[in-house]
Amino acid sequence: ILKDITVRSALIKGRRIHFTPGWDCHGLPIELKVLKENHKYSSEASQTDIRNKAFLFSQKVKEKQKSSFMEWGILADWPNSYFTCNLTYLIKQLNTFQDLYEKGIILRDHKPVFWSPVNRTSLAEAELEYNSNHVSPSVFIKFSVIKCPDVIRAALDPGSKLSVVIWTTTPWTLPANQAVCYSPKQKYCVAFCSARKEFYLLACEMLKDFEKTMHIELNVITTFEGSLLKEVTYSHPISKDRECPLLPANHVTMDKGTGLVHTAPNHGLDDYIVIKKEQIPLNPCIVNEDGCYNSYTIKELQGKSVLDAGSKLVLDFLVNDILHLEDYKHSYPYDWRSKTPVILRSCHQWFIDINQIRAKAIKSLQNVNIVPDHFKKVFQRQLESSPQWCISRQRAWGVPIPAFYSSDQNKPLVHRILTDHLCSLIQKHGIHCWWEKDVNDLLPPKLKNQLKLPDEIYYKGSDIMDIWFDSGISWKCVLPEPHISDICIEGVDQIRGWFNSSLLTSVAIRGTAPYKTLVLHGFTTDPDGRKMSKSEGNVISPEDILSGSKKNKIPPYGIDVLRWWVAAHACQSENIAVKMEILDECTQNLNKVRNVFKFLLGNLNEYNPSIHITSPTHMRALDLYMLYALKNFYQKVEKQYSLIQYKGVAKDILNFVTNEVSSFYCHLVKDRLYCEAQHSKERLDCQTVLHFILSTLIRSIGPVCPHLAEEIFLCLPYRDAANSVFVYEWPNLSKFLESTTVPISVAWANQIRDVILKSEVKTIEMEAIITCSSRITDELQNLNKGLRDNTGLNEFFQVSDVKFAECHENISESLVTLNGDLNLSDGENGSFTVTLLKTKQEKCPRCRLFTSSSQTNLCSRCAHVLNVPLSHQSSV
Repeated sequence: ILKDITVRSALIKGRRIHFTPGWDCHGLPIELKVLKENHKYSSEASQTDIRNKAFLFSQKVKEKQKSSFMEWGILADWPNSYFTCNLTYLIKQLNTFQDLYEKGIILRDHKPVFWSPVNRTSLAEAELEYNSNHVSPSVFIKFSVIKCPDVIRAALDPGSKLSVVIWTTTPWTLPANQAVCYSPKQKYCVAFCSARKEFYLLACEMLKDFEKTMHIELNVITTFEGSLLKEVTYSHPISKDRECPLLPANHVTMDKGTGLVHTAPNHGLDDYIVIKKEQIPLNPCIVNEDGCYNSYTIKELQGKSVLDAGSKLVLDFLVNDILHLEDYKHSYPYDWRSKTPVILRSCHQWFIDINQIRAKAIKSLQNVNIVPDHFKKVFQRQLESSPQWCISRQRAWGVPIPAFYSSDQNKPLVHRILTDHLCSLIQKHGIHCWWEKDVNDLLPPKLKNQLKLPDEIYYKGSDIMDIWFDSGISWKCVLPEPHISDICIEGVDQIRGWFNSSLLTSVAIRGTAPYKTLVLHGFTTDPDGRKMSKSEGNVISPEDILSGSKKNKIPPYGIDVLRWWVAAHACQSENIAVKMEILDECTQNLNKVRNVFKFLLGNLNEYNPSIHITSPTHMRALDLYMLYALKNFYQKVEKQYSLIQYKGVAKDILNFVTNEVSSFYCHLVKDRLYCEAQHSKERLDCQTVLHFILSTLIRSIGPVCPHLAEEIFLCLPYRDAANSVFVYEWPNLSKFLESTTVPISVAWANQIRDVILKSEVKTIEMEAIITCSSRITDELQNLNKGLRDNTGLNEFFQVSDVKFAECHENISESLVTLNGDLNLSDGENGSFTVTLLKTKQEKCPRCRLFTSSSQTNLCSRCAHVLNVPLSHQSSV
C-alpha cells in the first residue's frame, strides 16, 4: 500500500510511472511447505518432484496475493509482472552469475559458513536472527603446555606442570582445535593457584575476572610480553599426543575470557583466517550436514549432535581439565526459517568476494537518499563489516549454479560456453533440465573438445543460488535502461536483504547503486505489540480488516480505512500495533472527509467551471482567504508526499477538512449557497471556491484512498471523457490566483472572529460594534466594498450587522463585551473591543438571518432574489 501511495502521488502530478510488481518464487520456505503438505522429507522425494510441486505452489500463492493486491487498489503493470522462476529471468540470472565469475568476484572456497543442521544448508548473514535468550555452556578449560621458552620455564617449580587456560561457549568445537591464539600487544603472566597446586598461563588484564569467576586467589609468578608465546605449544584437549601451537592474532580481545582463544578453524572465520595466514594445513571438518560428528573425530563422538548429546559427551571427556562450567545466556545466531540454532561449519561453497566491491558499494550508498535518514549509517556499518557473501545453498528449489566438477571436487568447471549452452537448453526444456538431463547433455563431447578438456568423468554441481542473489538482480531483469529505480520501499529488515544484495550486484556489474531513494518501514504487531504468529493465534490479516472476521471479532472496515490506517499510522520505521480502536478512529476520520465531499458535490450540481467560473479579482475576502489557504494546504501536502511523509499527509488532510473547510468556510457560505440567486455572482464566486476545494482535496486524498477519490470523481457533474481522477486535467489554483493577493484585513478579521466565537451567545442574533483604530476600521470596511449591507463582514463574523466606533461607549443593551489585540507588523496599537448586543432586526422567514424589518417580511436580499417588490412585503 505504501508503494501504491507513492506511485499514485507521482501519477496525479502528471509523471509517467513504471511499476512492475514481482515475486521471489524460490527458497527454502516454499520447499519446506511443499514437503510438509506432501508428507515427504527431502531424503524420500526426488529433487524433480520437489521442484515441480514447489513451482505449482508458488504459482498458486502468487495468484492469490496478486488478487489481494488488486483488490487493495494497487496500481501496477499486472499483466507484465515478473517472477524469478520465469525463463527470461532465469537466463539473465545465469548470465549475471557468469559475468561476476569472469570478473573474479564470484569464487568457490572451502571455509567456515553458517550452517543450519535442521535444513541441511548453508546460510548467509541475512538469513540469521539472533536469540538473546540462548543458553550455552560456558567453560574455562586448561590445556597442558608441552614446550615454552626457558624464561617462562625458569619461573616454575621443578617438575611442575603449566597449563594455558581458554574460555569457550562452544565446547563441541574442542575436538576440532588446531591452535590457541593470543594478542602480541598484551602482557601475559604465569600465576600459581595454591588451592589446586597448578600453574596457569593467561593475560594479565583478565586475571582478576578469572579469580572472581573461579572464586580463588592467584599468585603471579612472572609476567612477559605476548610475543613470547610464539614459542609455546600444548597438548590437544582430545588427542593428547598431538602438539598444537600458540599463534598471534588481531581478533583476540580482553572483553571476556582469559586473553587466550581456543582456535578451531573449521568452525570460526577468525580462526580460519589465522590458520590460513600461518599457512597451517586445515584439518578435515569433523561435522557433517546434519550437524553431527563424522568419522574424522574419535569413535565415541561419531553420529552425535554437536549441539546436544555430542557437546555433553565432549564435556564428559574433558571433565579432568575443566576448571569452571556454568550456563551462559547470550545472543546466538538462529536460522530465521526454522527458528533453530545454527553452527559454523567449513565446506566448499560459492561466495561473492565483498572485499573487491566494498569500497565502491559504500561510496555509491552516499548518493542514495534513505528515509528515515539514520538508516544510512546502519546500512554503511553493515557494508563495512560484511564478510564474504555465501551464495550457494544445498537445496532443490532454486536456480542451479552452472558448475561441473571432475573427480577432483576442488576444481569447478565454469565457462561462458557452457552457461550459454545451458541457457539454450532451458529455453527449450525449462530449468528442470539441469536436474533431469544427463551430464553428457549438459556437457556434451562437442563442447568438451571445444574447451580442450581432459578426458575425465565430470559431474554436475548440486548447489543452487541464494534467493537473495535471485532478487538482488531484479534491477537488471526488470528495469529498463539505465537500470536505476527512482524509489524502493520495503521493511527495515531489507537492509540485510534485498537492498543489500541489489546494491552489491549492481556495484559489481556496473559500479553504481540500482536505486536513488530507499524508504524503510516497520511491521505490524498484535494489539499487545507482539509479533504475529500462527502458532500464537494472534495473526490479523488484511482480509480480516477488509471483510471482517467473526473469529477475531473484527468488523468489515473496507479498503479505504485500511489504506488510510497505513498512511496515518504505519508509514514509519517503527513497528505498529493493529488496534481496533485506531481502526475505528480511522473510520470516523474518513467519514468526516466523505461528508465534506458530499456537501461539495451537492452544492456543485449544475455548476460547470468552463461556463460559471468567476475571476478572483473581485471576490469577497472570505473567498480569497479560502483559496489562499487551499493553495498553502496543497503545497504542504505535495511536500509531504515528496518526502514520503504520508502520516503528515493524512494529518494535514484531516485538519484542513475539519477546521478550514467544514467548520469554517462551508459553515459561513451556506447562506450564499442556499439563498442567493442560482447564477448570481455571489453564489458563483462561492461555487468557484468549492470547485477548487473539491479538486484540491480529491487530488490530495487520491493516492491514499483511490477508491473514495474515484467514487467522487464519477459523481462530478462536469467531468469530461477522462476515466480516472489520476489522468484528469485538474485546474491550476496557483495560476488562477497569480494576479491576486489576500489583503491584511482578512487576517485581522480572522483574529476578531476568533474572539467573537469565544462568546456563549447565538452570534447570528447579535449586532457587533467593533471599537478600534481608524486604520483598522478602514482596512476592515474594505472587506465590504462593493457588497450590500455589510454582507462581507456579517458573513465572516456570523452576526446580524457590523458597526465601527473609534472609542468605546457603555451600551446598556450589550450582552457581551470582548477584548483582543491584532498582530500589527509596524508596532501600532492593535487593541480592539467587540460589543455584542441583541439586534433590533427580525428573522427573515426565508434565509433565517436577522436582517428583516419584521417577522413576516423578507429581507431585502431575499425579496430581490424572489423578485418580490417591497410594497408587497406584507402579503408575502
